[in-house]
Amino acid sequence: MTLPASGVISLADLQTEFGTSSPVSLSQFYLDGSIVTPNNTGVPNSGSAISLDDFYGVANASNVIYEIIGGGGGGGYGVENYTGSGRAGTGGTTTLAAIAFSTITSTGGIGGLNAPTSAHTGLAGEASYYGPGGSAVGQQGQSQPAPEGSYGAGAGGAGGDNGGTYGTDGGGGHGGAASTRVAGTLTYVPVGTVITVIVGAGGAGGVGGNRSGVAGHRGYARLQVGNTVQEFESSGTFTFTVPAS
Repeated sequence: MTLPASGVISLADLQTEFGTSSPVSLSQFYLDGSIVTPNNTGVPNSGSAISLDDFYGVANASNVIYEIIGGGGGGGYGVENYTGSGRAGTGGTTTLAAIAFSTITSTGGIGGLNAPTSAHTGLAGEASYYGPGGSAVGQQGQSQPAPEGSYGAGAGGAGGDNGGTYGTDGGGGHGGAASTRVAGTLTYVPVGTVITVIVGAGGAGGVGGNRSGVAGHRGYARLQVGNTVQEFESSGTFTFTVPAS
């Protein structure tokens, strides 16, 4: 929490904000000491005069290490004859949002094309930072999902059909694209800030033709403050409250 911008501030308020043990004295709270975090630039360094008035708007803060990835694209469908149209679904976007910083975004991978040519192989999904996409398949093969844990990877496309001597070739679906991992560090986020985490779902497989595609792999998020680590391995909306580091 942030200390008030006006009014009365006490040593007890400083103790609560920074989590110090009793007893406390004002001399413990110089900026260049071990308690006050560097984001509080209005607090004087040791050797200077210091008063409780220097702590208006002060906040204990932590650095938040993050990595996120959106959902992978779905696999395109395959057909027995000729070609298809359109493409599978795009993966959902993964975001981190809070009042303390600009929203961080990893967009989902685009879905694979549905049997765009008469080539009957179902193409592999694109690999992500976390692992491979769904595998390629031959004629009449079923669309393959990315392996579990390949967050953000694309699904493979479904196979088409080899028409043989008298038939007509049917096209295979293309694999979905992978999302891109976004990682970094948020510096000096006030302790107690609630971060809303939205993890994108995998894009839906292409529906139609003779063999539908399957969904891409869901996204992922990981947040770390000091030794506190929280992973978000399912799609949906979650919250993370920033602890003291």
